[in-house]
Amino acid sequence: MRNTIGERWNRLMEDHFVGRTFEIELFRRLLSRLDRQTERILNVHGTAGMGKTVLLHRFASIARELGAVPVYIGLRETGGDPETVCRLILEGLEAPASANERAGTAEAASLEALHRMPENRKVVLLLDEYEEAGPADSWLRVSYLPRLPSSVLLAVAGRFPLDGPWRYAPAWNRLIVRLPLAELPYEDIRAYLRKWGVTDEETIDAVWLRTLGHPLAVSLAAPNGGALPPAAGQRRTPLGDPIRELLEEWLREAPDDELRKLLFAASCVRTFQQELLEALIGEPIGWAKFDRLLRVSFVLETGGGWKLHEVAREALVQAFRERMPGTFERYRRAASAYWEQRIEEGLALGKPVTRDLAELLHAAGNSVLRAHYRHERTASSYLEPLGDGDREDFAAYVDRRTKQAKAWNVRCSDPESGALYRFAFTPEESLLRLTAVPWEDILRLPEPDRDIGLQRNGEGRVTGVYAYVRIHAGTLDFLGRVPLSRAWVRTLTAERRKALAAEGGGAKAWYQFAVDAENLEEEEIRSDNVRRLFGRVMEGCLIVASPPPLDYYDTAMPALGFDIVSGAEHDDYGQFRPARTYELDTRNGKLRGFLNRILEREGTVADEPADAPAGGTGALAELTEREKDVARLLAAGQSNAEIAAALYVSEAAVKKHVNAMLSKFGLKNRTQLARLVLETSARF
Repeated sequence: MRNTIGERWNRLMEDHFVGRTFEIELFRRLLSRLDRQTERILNVHGTAGMGKTVLLHRFASIARELGAVPVYIGLRETGGDPETVCRLILEGLEAPASANERAGTAEAASLEALHRMPENRKVVLLLDEYEEAGPADSWLRVSYLPRLPSSVLLAVAGRFPLDGPWRYAPAWNRLIVRLPLAELPYEDIRAYLRKWGVTDEETIDAVWLRTLGHPLAVSLAAPNGGALPPAAGQRRTPLGDPIRELLEEWLREAPDDELRKLLFAASCVRTFQQELLEALIGEPIGWAKFDRLLRVSFVLETGGGWKLHEVAREALVQAFRERMPGTFERYRRAASAYWEQRIEEGLALGKPVTRDLAELLHAAGNSVLRAHYRHERTASSYLEPLGDGDREDFAAYVDRRTKQAKAWNVRCSDPESGALYRFAFTPEESLLRLTAVPWEDILRLPEPDRDIGLQRNGEGRVTGVYAYVRIHAGTLDFLGRVPLSRAWVRTLTAERRKALAAEGGGAKAWYQFAVDAENLEEEEIRSDNVRRLFGRVMEGCLIVASPPPLDYYDTAMPALGFDIVSGAEHDDYGQFRPARTYELDTRNGKLRGFLNRILEREGTVADEPADAPAGGTGALAELTEREKDVARLLAAGQSNAEIAAALYVSEAAVKKHVNAMLSKFGLKNRTQLARLVLETSARF
């Protein structure tokens, strides 16, 4: 007998299935131990395209491997009709037609067929698209499921978890194992794409960053050509837009304009609450309307309110910007104003504003920071100051990191500009923020002069370390003789050294020696590091740092608001090029200038630190550090687009800097500006 198309389809699905290891092992365990456990319902749930149906078919294959009988039912096909559900169960069990005639109804016949199964033959009922159950929901819960034999395991999949009576009735709650589905991790996406013949690493990264691991979006990108590698001698074609193909599926949950209006407003911010959406829209929403929004499957609760599933949010943003650009910009400006006001109020009251700053950066920040916060998630890690009882854990972490060093590939992208950032670390480079630090010297400092600590995950395991030294009269000699900081101390003028020394041991000035993590590829770790840095910055302090001379830090430090310290380069890392030293000063009212820089707004000379080293002489000394960077590239003949790409900023930001320089010098065009830069290049 010839193979059927269905059999070929099943083989392709099996061959290209990747990931979901935890979910599969859980299903195996439930099915294997069915006679020894209470649980009988595995509730798989997740928003559209999360791979629920594919996973159910994988469960069916595993059930056959284990000798069970799988029966798959898509409830959308049944229209919520109980009799249709029962007929499909009979078909899946391959029960004879006469059974239906004897029993009188499909319901009775299906129950009889299930009870006639041999005691050692288990059955798995796979109920898909449960949000379409309709009248069948109550019938299943009240009438049908209680009469099933104990040899039946149910896998119920839908956009929403089983709720209402399923959750509030203690007996049902005890029978259910809830299994929410999330996006697939990078390695699973990479394995999937390679199975489809996509081997180009840059293309794999582009698919990953565009889809964020959303299974259906990835499947749309891979076989349809958007992500396929180029033929020999051809340039790689741009990635298609699989996300937009999913938008209408997501919007099926919001059939009316009223709810869609709230979704579009929610897409303009990273997290939201009712009062924020009212500020964006400019009118009251009401409890009932907001509650409808929260019931959409791709609206998720977070520690700071609610958020849209990131892939759905980006699809909504794209559609919103194209269809109603004026309204979109008005909402985004309102969001920025809302978070700025929250920051101003928090600073005035002495409250933490780091979370508000993250929201503002998401709405109005530069490209690099938007790329970082695009993937920001709340991690369960916490910091712990290094005490005597932690020395053993500290030593064990350093030993483990040194012996198990591995290469890192850090990836992030900005959906606003389309910029993709990809940074590769060799195993040796991944250790530089740990091995180049003079730990023994720092540990001998008195505790008030140093801040050393551990980062632990939710289980208490050490996943990172950090080290800062306070800058004041008692530590300047120390900083002037140890690696990483001595180059910076040599640049200090007598006046500035005196000013730093005069601030005393309570000064809010720190030299950052290390912020090390065991795996910088993890988005949560990177987010936590930036959040904690901004926690210090927003309190008003000076932070000096000299990270390794790697592209990752060369890109990140200016984006975080740091300025390069002229003349403080050094070779303490032993790399092929010198390491730079950076400063960020938000003391004495300079916080506003910092915010202007990272939000890519035009600042003034008054915004710059009064004690910052001079950047040049003559007229060009009036420029900010970012304007100097733009001026150098402009004088080299680069276009705005090329300058934006080189500095990892938006093209609009480059235009603003150019216009600001033309205004400062009273020039008419770029040619005159380039000539001025070239004429004074010896002093620039």
